[in-house]
Amino acid sequence: MPAPSYTTCVDRKAYKDPNFPSGNFFVSLGQVIAQGGFDLLLSICDYILHGKLVCLGGDRCAIGRVASFETVDDKSGFDKLDNDFSINLALCPNPLSGLQAGAGHRVDNYNSAVGDKQGWLIEEQSDMPAPREGGPDQKPSPKYAGTFVKIHTILSLDNPIPENIANESDSTTWHLPVFHAEIEGDRAAYVCAAANAFWGPIHNTVCKIPLIGGFLCTILTILLAPFLAAVLAILAAVWVAGSNDNRDFDGGGDLKADDLVLIHGRWVYDAGHGGWNELHPVKHIQKIPDESVCSWANFDDLYKRWCGEVGKVPHTPATAVGGPPPDSTPQQQDTWDAQTRPEHRWFFHPLVDGCEPPPVIK
Repeated sequence: MPAPSYTTCVDRKAYKDPNFPSGNFFVSLGQVIAQGGFDLLLSICDYILHGKLVCLGGDRCAIGRVASFETVDDKSGFDKLDNDFSINLALCPNPLSGLQAGAGHRVDNYNSAVGDKQGWLIEEQSDMPAPREGGPDQKPSPKYAGTFVKIHTILSLDNPIPENIANESDSTTWHLPVFHAEIEGDRAAYVCAAANAFWGPIHNTVCKIPLIGGFLCTILTILLAPFLAAVLAILAAVWVAGSNDNRDFDGGGDLKADDLVLIHGRWVYDAGHGGWNELHPVKHIQKIPDESVCSWANFDDLYKRWCGEVGKVPHTPATAVGGPPPDSTPQQQDTWDAQTRPEHRWFFHPLVDGCEPPPVIK
């Protein structure tokens, strides 16, 4: 099946701060509506699906070892609306080499990782907008928190230390810079579609009236209060209908920590928290059986070969009608054209059904 994709990304100059309160503000659907009306709910939907991700230049490929996972079970309250399944990737080659123990070396480890062969994927890009939860005291920079996983120095990536467990000794803990990747879940799309069906026409008309739109929206929310329970019941139903996560979107089976994998997806900057680069959505993921790809000597050649071949795969299956996505590369278009030629779509072997390529007319 095709990789799930519900979000879009915006140009860095088109990003708009949503002016939502930071921190654990939204506890439930009901509290969101109580705090700011249905219009706030739709504004959150717009931001989650079409506002918080900043485009960094198309699709990219990353190879590394799985360092940790983040699932919807790690979230609480309204944050569970975002039910993406996240993979934190320790980038090859040699992701654990050169690490220094202790929180005081967190930035040093980040700078070292940026200097490695795939470090450009996690390097802070220029002219990024200020993230929602950044600040002057944030490191590596006020606009870039990066993504890190804590690993005990006597362990390896197959036994990471969860972030919410205090370590006995800071001197025996690595703060490992990782590359974040998210397989998109469907809960936000379901809930937001239902909310749009109810409030969308008002949100896009009355609430947009200059000066008095916000006031009118508040009044309408009060008038519709008797119907709130029914609306919440509908939203709760579609919330439950959304899968708990989407880790197995292509039937590829489970992953575990320390697995060597290739991940291909849209390269973006997530401004919704402290700011970091990630692949979102993940469009392709596969295990790599060749351990030598993560060695310094072989990495350049094998990265080019693995990622080059994966880059030829269309993101829509060849059974789809209408062709591949409009943003397909020339290589993906060539693969699509080859897959859809009659001689490649037989049900019986060509020696049986007589399907052969048409003659070339010169």
